Amino acid sequence: MATFEARREHQVLHLRFGAPDRHNLMSDAWFGDFESALRGAAADAAVRCVCLAAVGKSFSAGADLEFFLKGPWPQGALNSQLARCLELLEGFEKPIVAAVHGSAIGGGTTVLLHCDFVYAAPGTKFQLPFTRLGIVPELGSTFLLPRFAGQRLATELLLLGRAFDVATAVRAGIVNEEVPAEQLLQRAGDTAAALAALPPQSLRLTKRLVKQAAGGDYPTAWRRECEGLQATIGGAEMREACHAFLEKREPDFSRFA
Repeated sequence: MATFEARREHQVLHLRFGAPDRHNLMSDAWFGDFESALRGAAADAAVRCVCLAAVGKSFSAGADLEFFLKGPWPQGALNSQLARCLELLEGFEKPIVAAVHGSAIGGGTTVLLHCDFVYAAPGTKFQLPFTRLGIVPELGSTFLLPRFAGQRLATELLLLGRAFDVATAVRAGIVNEEVPAEQLLQRAGDTAAALAALPPQSLRLTKRLVKQAAGGDYPTAWRRECEGLQATIGGAEMREACHAFLEKREPDFSRFA
């Protein structure tokens, strides 16, 4: 099955994660397909807005651990497909609306920080389990989440890595609003259509200004994340965490200094 399903309706590109049999797990190939889809949307003047959702029971269960167990990117994290996708996401000028259901784990949550509107169905589970997997957060989340959630809540969510609910995601600024499951796609689609109907140049410039006004040094933050990922992916702590997850047991980090 294709990684993504794309359908243009008027001036909105509806893009859905399309590998439900694998819980829409993310890998370098996934990020490559996502980047290609976004580049196509950016270059198509007929597309004014992107509406992101997923087929299956989950939005995304996050990283494909079996892929990342193979170790660090040989070309370096800063030259990885993940980094290229992140650069595109950060500079993407058209609005992105997301509809989230089921589970949004790891990258399934951090990708939402780059969306302009996020709606979530009741019962959606969020989690940023990076420290539990022996790695560091990605997709600019150590820069963006403190801005959205505040330092205290961002630290709690990123360091402890515990699952949290829609209400907490709303409080953290990850989600705009909880929407009944049967209305979720319609609500996201309506918002996307409303955005697409607005003057496109005004919309692009306003989005850019909002991002610029937030200040801070985003490029440095995500580059440091990439350096941290390069140092931890494939390491002993991550391997123990991933093997424990795949073997359905509790990880044992007691031997690590």
